[in-house]
Amino acid sequence: MQVLRQPVPLEPGTAACVGAFDGLHLGHQALLRRARELAPHVALVTFDPHPARVLAPERAPRLLQSPGQRARVCASLGVDALVLLGFDRALADTSPEDFALRLLIHGLRPAAVVVGADFRFGADRRGDALLLAELLRPAGIPVAAIEAVPVPGDMSLHAGKLSSSGIRAAVLAGELNHAAAMLGRWYSVEGVVVPGAGRGRELGVRTANVDAPTALLPRPGIYAGALGLPGDPHSSWPAAISLGHNPTFVADPNAPLVLEVHALEQTLGDSLYGRSVEVAFAARLRDEQRFTDATSLREQIDRDFAAVRPALDPAAFASFTRNLSFAT
Repeated sequence: MQVLRQPVPLEPGTAACVGAFDGLHLGHQALLRRARELAPHVALVTFDPHPARVLAPERAPRLLQSPGQRARVCASLGVDALVLLGFDRALADTSPEDFALRLLIHGLRPAAVVVGADFRFGADRRGDALLLAELLRPAGIPVAAIEAVPVPGDMSLHAGKLSSSGIRAAVLAGELNHAAAMLGRWYSVEGVVVPGAGRGRELGVRTANVDAPTALLPRPGIYAGALGLPGDPHSSWPAAISLGHNPTFVADPNAPLVLEVHALEQTLGDSLYGRSVEVAFAARLRDEQRFTDATSLREQIDRDFAAVRPALDPAAFASFTRNLSFAT
């Protein structure tokens, strides 16, 4: 997959999907499918940083993906080119007419453009899909506007159209099955393994302490999931995940959250220190709780380990592994 940071001409016969694309969820994937129907090649055109971080930084949400995760999922979905347009105040103040002319007609020169039906662009969000089609028509560039995808299944908390904000709500509530249904894959975060307090070693359970300061994390608890090394399809393992304050050892309920991951039946030792890893949250097993002694805690940990594999869907694990295989 090609990664571009300037609006230079795309390969001939490329349909461009344009939008913010936080999460690359099922709604975004519907745009990619439509683009493949219109042209032999597909580009995903998005913005870096996310527009909300420039327009309203005090209200900007934590994103559902790191840049590396977004690139890997793009590659796994068959995107031929990922275009990252630098978003700043100058671009935000660009008129819809200039946006269409400079970035699309004279810049990327796509064979077609695909957007969501609620797509807005240009200064004061004046442009919409209808105006975009009108502006691109003289250049012979058709525009397809795709209606929002409904939330799948019975999800009363997230009724209505599928959206990145709805996925964030599901993650924050610890409803990882709902988040996965909307994403089309397990929700995961990327971080770096750092030294921890060493309590897992003392308990005979080695864990990777993952520092992910910008990630959107679910509510504290114990989760079944997976641990993997980006770019290495042979290094992904079922995992038990603890996200919380370690109340058995730490009395302060306001202590920083700690993300600890144990890869089942693996002896990784210190080999992960300093490495970037991806942690997938598949299912919530239980709330975090305080134990009166280390023995009771270890007994519960063993029960948690036994609960991990039954909670993991093999097809979802295979998808997680496949997404990891693309280097960024």
